[in-house]
Amino acid sequence: MYEDKILRYLEWALDKGAKYADVRIEMRDSTVLTIRDGTLREMVGGIEVGAGIRILRNCWGFASTNDMDDAQGAFERAFKLSGLRGEKISLKKTKPARDDFTIKVKKSPKDVDIEIKKKIVMDAYRAAKSHERVKSVTVNYADSIKKKFFANTDGALISSLTPSVMFSIMAVAREGNLLQEARERTGAVAGFEYIEKEDICQTALRASERSVKLLDAKSPPAGKYPVVMNPTLAGVFMHEALGHAAEADHILLGESILAGKSRRKIASELLTVCDNPTIQESYGFYKYDDEGVPSGNTVVIEKGVLKTFLQSRESAYFMRADTTGNARAESYADLPIVRMSNTVIEKGDRNFEELAEIKEGIYAKGMRGGQVDTVRGEFQFSAEEGFLIKNGEIKKMLRNVSLSGRTLDALKGIDAVGKDFSRGSIGQCGKQGQSVPVAEFGPHVRVTELLVGGVA
Repeated sequence: MYEDKILRYLEWALDKGAKYADVRIEMRDSTVLTIRDGTLREMVGGIEVGAGIRILRNCWGFASTNDMDDAQGAFERAFKLSGLRGEKISLKKTKPARDDFTIKVKKSPKDVDIEIKKKIVMDAYRAAKSHERVKSVTVNYADSIKKKFFANTDGALISSLTPSVMFSIMAVAREGNLLQEARERTGAVAGFEYIEKEDICQTALRASERSVKLLDAKSPPAGKYPVVMNPTLAGVFMHEALGHAAEADHILLGESILAGKSRRKIASELLTVCDNPTIQESYGFYKYDDEGVPSGNTVVIEKGVLKTFLQSRESAYFMRADTTGNARAESYADLPIVRMSNTVIEKGDRNFEELAEIKEGIYAKGMRGGQVDTVRGEFQFSAEEGFLIKNGEIKKMLRNVSLSGRTLDALKGIDAVGKDFSRGSIGQCGKQGQSVPVAEFGPHVRVTELLVGGVA
């Protein structure tokens, strides 16, 4: 309903001397439910509407508003800011897209009664709390229907309607002063049928049972060991250690270990990693990024060779590279920046038994957290659970497993990649104060040597 007016404002910006301008209008109808320790802490539903305007003259001018009657004022504020002195900015030329698409679903989340959603969350809580050693359970459910409109002065005109659903649970088990937690998450750009086909109570039980088992697990041995990562841990490792380092804005700012390494071999020839937001029913799906650039499957590493950085139109211009459709913003109120989507590790040719054929090592699963230094190329992760491997056999369970090393050493040290392939995990990736949905896919991966230790 605002489109015609917005297009006139874009013409106004050009007439006033702008080199370029774009606008994103978003309307989000969302529901959030949170139960913590038996109490419904949050049950929120609402509609948010707003617009974000970028105008380029001397520099970027950006303004946003949640009052669509103030759209003209937002354009004027963005135009004024774009007149400030700044670094010279140019954009990679792209073919302007014109599209109107809707993700078709069997059951829209907005057509599902809030009491049904509440029951799913409560049933999951009761399932997780059924074990007496589980002392705390937090269950989250969220859905949204997002309608977006994008237009720019190049002629792009894109309308979209996309639903999304998400479920997560954290169970904390206790024995004396010892606490252990386990998490499960699932979600997708999809309809409510995605939640219905998942056995949410079984998902909750998996988290609960794992937290209890971790109470009886042993501390890991300290030292350097071969490590087999399950798809979740391998995917998050590639996302954090490789993916962020491959974002072109980090390259341009000199904040990445990958700077100057384009087209060079930086990893094992067994490793191929892509960023692919086109995967249907994935949590990181989108058809166009927030600059109106079509998404695609971007090969970051191919058989160990660094092939491509993730780009926005601005970074692609300065790096004389192709656009990759990786400019994303958390909402209309945020500027698009270079971001990942779905991190995909291509499968190899080994079965799990072959991956475990080591004299002594660690089988690490899941992710509790960690940190990565993209400048120095160093990382430290904590696996959610681990197992000791002895002479090719999976032995005792381990807890609080810390893994650390240098990114390029770890990538070059991959000596086996599984032929299995599965969804790894979903989550919200944070950068510069913004969070966007991402996911990981891939097989098991073995690294010849990582530094293993225990964490509190």
